[in-house]
Amino acid sequence: MPIKAPAPLSLHSDRLVLTPGQACDAIEIYELMLSNHAYFSYWNPVIDRAQLSAEYVLQLIESEGLAWTRGESLRFWIRLREAPSKLIGWVKIDALTAGAFYSGRVGYAIAESHHRKGYMQEALAAAKRWLFTSSINLHRLQASVLPENKASLAVLRHCGFEDIGLAAAYLWVRGAWRDHLITQCINKDWRHVSR
Repeated sequence: MPIKAPAPLSLHSDRLVLTPGQACDAIEIYELMLSNHAYFSYWNPVIDRAQLSAEYVLQLIESEGLAWTRGESLRFWIRLREAPSKLIGWVKIDALTAGAFYSGRVGYAIAESHHRKGYMQEALAAAKRWLFTSSINLHRLQASVLPENKASLAVLRHCGFEDIGLAAAYLWVRGAWRDHLITQCINKDWRHVSR
């Protein structure tokens, strides 16, 4: 059962603004994905570069808007407060489930030019805070990471994620099935809300 998601909104942190994608963002999203394709694809399953186009990005924005409305997934595009016209990454929460779970799976990416500056940690912390304290009221977030991705592991650990275990051949990345460390963060202040 999907969650009941609020209308798309923006999140703010000290240095960042996180916004849902809109058609007017298509060029920025395309440029972010294209200019960082090699970097993103080293760590994440991503679309083949040959398929990446402005049309693909417009379809992505439309399908993600529908998924948000249905409470299935939420993606926030990350912008610097000091330079809000440029996208630097994203945080996506999918596999959103209510019922007996109240959980979601989080994935993220930051432009290579902006990694190791604390932006991803700040963006994930802002998204997690909202997911745990808003009407969405998630009980649990899960994230998977390549064990050799030390920077991403540091982001997760700083944001309160703990290891569950290693999933063998979990995701297709860089042309092979790769093992991933599965982590989770439990909302210790979760409250049951009658829906």
